[in-house]
Amino acid sequence: MTERERWADEGFAAGALYDAARPSYPAAAVARVVSDLELDRSSRIVDLGAGTGIFTRLIADHVGEVVAVEPSASMRASLAEASPGVTVLEGRDDAIPLEDGWADAVVVAQAFHWFDAPRALAEIARVLRPGGGLGLVWNERDESWVWVRRLTRAMRWDENRPFDGRADWAGIVARGPFRRVTRHDLPWLESVSPADLQRRVATTSYVTLLGEAERVALLADVAEVLADQPDPLALPYRSIVVTARRA
Repeated sequence: MTERERWADEGFAAGALYDAARPSYPAAAVARVVSDLELDRSSRIVDLGAGTGIFTRLIADHVGEVVAVEPSASMRASLAEASPGVTVLEGRDDAIPLEDGWADAVVVAQAFHWFDAPRALAEIARVLRPGGGLGLVWNERDESWVWVRRLTRAMRWDENRPFDGRADWAGIVARGPFRRVTRHDLPWLESVSPADLQRRVATTSYVTLLGEAERVALLADVAEVLADQPDPLALPYRSIVVTARRA
């Protein structure tokens, strides 16, 4: 098992805590996915790597049927409890438990960076109908703000980040069986308390896997950055949205 696979398998074991701490997604990001992929109340979609269902519940308001696929048992349990009406299945990026051509669209929120991209894109294409859509979404902190750069350093993010917000995700998708690939960059602000942001940092995959002393030191550095921030604070994000159609 690679280090990244270990983070993905072991770093998200506390589903309820993760669900409570993670940010949501702005309405503009959801609307972009719905518009680009032409989703409506007749659409059947798969939320792949659905986690605790934060994006699942947002997209479910716009489509007819949602199947959430997630490898973590803890995440699936939290997802099922909080998402009535959503079918929850065990599966992975390269093993989606649905028949060929079942879905009108597949969405992946804050998870595609964990995937083996070529294998995942082939498997996603398999479960999509001809012309079906793919939507990838990430929330990335906006480091053009000075205090956010300080937070990043305190989190040891550059040494441990599982993905780079500057990655050419659109180019990666275009190398698979997809066309009409488009990338959108959507800025937004989240109102969050310093205490809740501290808890969010504590649920980050690599932080949960640190030794006790190292984790305590990291969280102390984060607390120092947040000590002079207002309550609530305005946390700047960029939502990266990549959409495409099966060739």
